[in-house]
Amino acid sequence: EPRGDITFPPSQGADYKAILVLMLSGGCDSFNMLVPHTCSAKDMYAEYFKVREQVALSKSSLLMIDSNNQICEKFGVHQNLPIIQELYNDGDLLFLANTGSLTKPANKDNYYHVTKQQLFAHNHMQRDAQSVDPFEKIVGTGVVGRIADRLEEKGQKVGAFSIDRSSISLIGETAVGKDQFILSQNGINEFNSQPSSPTMQETIQELNEATTPDSGFFAETWSESLLRSLAHNKMLYNILTDATTSVTFPKTNLGNQLKVVAQVIGSRLERSVDADVFYVEMGGFDTHSNVEQVLQNRFQEMNGAIEAFTSEIKQLNLWDSVTTVQISDFARTLNPNSGDGTDHAWGGNYFMFGGSVKGGKIYGTYPDNLTDDGPKTLERGRLIPDTPWDAPFESLARWAGIDTNDELDKVCPNRHNFPESVRFNNNSLFKSAQRRATSSTRGHLRK
Repeated sequence: EPRGDITFPPSQGADYKAILVLMLSGGCDSFNMLVPHTCSAKDMYAEYFKVREQVALSKSSLLMIDSNNQICEKFGVHQNLPIIQELYNDGDLLFLANTGSLTKPANKDNYYHVTKQQLFAHNHMQRDAQSVDPFEKIVGTGVVGRIADRLEEKGQKVGAFSIDRSSISLIGETAVGKDQFILSQNGINEFNSQPSSPTMQETIQELNEATTPDSGFFAETWSESLLRSLAHNKMLYNILTDATTSVTFPKTNLGNQLKVVAQVIGSRLERSVDADVFYVEMGGFDTHSNVEQVLQNRFQEMNGAIEAFTSEIKQLNLWDSVTTVQISDFARTLNPNSGDGTDHAWGGNYFMFGGSVKGGKIYGTYPDNLTDDGPKTLERGRLIPDTPWDAPFESLARWAGIDTNDELDKVCPNRHNFPESVRFNNNSLFKSAQRRATSSTRGHLRK
């Protein structure tokens, strides 16, 4: 007997929200992304310049931003990131100072004993930044996938899309059953567009559609999964093939990825979703040599892509509904090596932006001593993080609509190892915890 048509659940009707994770893989030298500038309590720029030696940025090259809650009154953003300065000054972007993977609060005396993570290794630290579950209490899952799980448990329909690659960040619990998609930065291809037989599609459908009460479990699982994948491919191909954007995106790796994300967001009504989660990745940040030349090029590409993405989301009238959080494996050593590069470190500076973000501020604690004598500094300027990844992702989960302790414990199972003050619970990273009005968040797909 036939198993029946593959159908997709309808939207719950919640105001749309999307979370985008931007991974700068390789370990971004983020202490050359956010630099001390004007500091009345102590000349932090002079200390930065001395510690960073030949890889230090000149003060005159920096794009200044204000801060009233850190060691410095003014910081400098890398000159090739003017969109970051603009969004910060508009109140739509925040920085997370000295943030990274932590098991529990650590210092120079105890970090080796209280830290479960395999420090300074790309594969481990990238995984930790995406999973935010050091004790693997919900093994094999990612923090954004767990956010999506909680939303689906509330009855919402959530899409999950990774561009060009799979990512643990979006993997949820198997029992929740959320489908995930890996899309090419060039869009989506139609399945079997040139079949060797004119009836091949019907044959595949017929072979896998048949089912009986005593059909084998593995065969049933295979056929159900295949037919569902084909149905999803057909739906997305029909929706996205002719989709366009109002803004011209740069033809770069990250520009192409963010264009696809914008097109998928633009199709939310056709897909009948309440929320989406996305993962994109930009490589090339493992700067063991020529760090400044590499950052010049990487940041220039990132700036153009973020500028176009920001403009497009605003054109869709979804600026308040989309939040982007940037992560990386780790930061780099403050002390350079002999090749004008920097090596693997730990705590770094990151950013989050969107119309709902309570920006124009640096959260966490920017180190007030960058020398090896500092209370958080290990050898060669490897900084122990003050803020764990649990903090921004818990706040992000609350913004998405996850508000009970049981739900938040499933999103960030290690959060109780840190005090509330470190987790920003008393100072939300978002302007409002309430959903925006439907009229301000709904738009139409442009074709």
